[in-house]
Amino acid sequence: MQSQLEIFLLYNKCPFPHVMRAGATFIPIHVLKEELFPNLPGVSVDHVLQDHKVELRPTTLSEEKALRDLDLKSCTSRMLKLLALKQLPDIYLDLLTLHWHECVKQQLGPSSQARLH
Repeated sequence: MQSQLEIFLLYNKCPFPHVMRAGATFIPIHVLKEELFPNLPGVSVDHVLQDHKVELRPTTLSEEKALRDLDLKSCTSRMLKLLALKQLPDIYLDLLTLHWHECVKQQLGPSSQARLH
């Protein structure tokens, strides 16, 4: 996945709903939270973004309309805030690690989780 992200950046191609701004590609935070890592609590994703000092940019009205036309009709404006695609490789490994931990917790079940702490 990491190499695919680098290819997307190199060729300015993005498989997700996105907008272009000043030559850069931006994806809505909805893609990260609901499509790439749907099993992670939103708070955990927000924490990773804060740790990496990632700033989400607000969408303009025209960008919001364009994103809503791309199957994101039900998203709140907050979930349409934009993440620069070039920042995704920086946070991806931390999100993947969190995803792995969540999967392990689910497999072990609630009684096993208590023993891990």
